[in-house]
Amino acid sequence: MRTRLASLATVLLLAACGPSSPGSSNGGEPSSGGAPSQAPASDAAPDPTLGTSLTACELVTPADVEAALALDPGTVADGDHRETPTVLSPGSNECRYEGDAWGGLLVTVTPEDGVNTFDAVNSAFGDDAEVVRAGDTALWFPDNLRGYFLQGSVMVLLQFTFVVNGADFKEATISAGRSALARL
Repeated sequence: MRTRLASLATVLLLAACGPSSPGSSNGGEPSSGGAPSQAPASDAAPDPTLGTSLTACELVTPADVEAALALDPGTVADGDHRETPTVLSPGSNECRYEGDAWGGLLVTVTPEDGVNTFDAVNSAFGDDAEVVRAGDTALWFPDNLRGYFLQGSVMVLLQFTFVVNGADFKEATISAGRSALARL
């Protein structure tokens, strides 16, 4: 597991540092065969563009969790929202839903750099995943019961940490993931 995490960290670092398109060495500009053009020192890198301003708790609501697990309305309380900014995704945030009567769910949204994050996960661990028809693309990992959902620049990660009623983790994750993508 540590080797896989180290591999993922390396892949994410390479995705962040590498050229933004194949054959490019100057930040995504097509190569003209000469030396790469340099931007003036006064030009700052553009801020990442948010693919959504919705939080993880707004993308997957208590009603979505209830529907995914076939629970009675009102069973799931509001989630605990936390900002989790990273260098690649300053708008990253998560929502934790927990309840003794039903279980727990972690929702993480990467609103700016979801494509690179998704691609890094797919490159490092894609052989262990099942492709899911949702959004632009999605992956289900049966070994760690996680779903990664991509729509535009936004990636949503869903992981039910436990369920009390014996619900199918895969189907519940896909249901909640599709609800999140429908809001984007």
